Amino acid sequence: MQLSKNNKSGYLAAILGSFIGAVPLLYLGGYLGREYVIKFMPNAELEGIIPPLMGQFLGWWIGEVLGCWIALRWQNYRKVNKTVKLLAILTPIGIIIWVVAFLFAFQLLNRSFSDTEILQLQNQIRPISVGLWIIALAWLARFLTKPLPRDRYTYE
Repeated sequence: MQLSKNNKSGYLAAILGSFIGAVPLLYLGGYLGREYVIKFMPNAELEGIIPPLMGQFLGWWIGEVLGCWIALRWQNYRKVNKTVKLLAILTPIGIIIWVVAFLFAFQLLNRSFSDTEILQLQNQIRPISVGLWIIALAWLARFLTKPLPRDRYTYE
């Protein structure tokens, strides 16, 4: 006996699953990377930034893909594997684009604001922009793999 597939679009499930999966693992990866530096690299200078950044990168990537897969699979949507594979390809590219855009934007703002204002602005804008970027990547992956209706000649 096979369960019937859910014929709805699955955008909300993909977005919520990606967001709920990515945010905790992003912060967990950063925390574990920071703890690694504290315990195993006590005299680190500039190289001490690499483990937290790698932890956040991997947490964002794995969390977003795994969360999307769980949400779409749980609701029994169609084209789950295709969506998740595309999201796994898009996420690292999207993270790199986000980092470049974020650094570029704050380099431009650095000329207008003081250091403390820039730091406060970064602490407010970074989580919001990451959340919006996670939502955009999940939406894009689902949009590019959107299942076609059963009858291709009806536009419901």
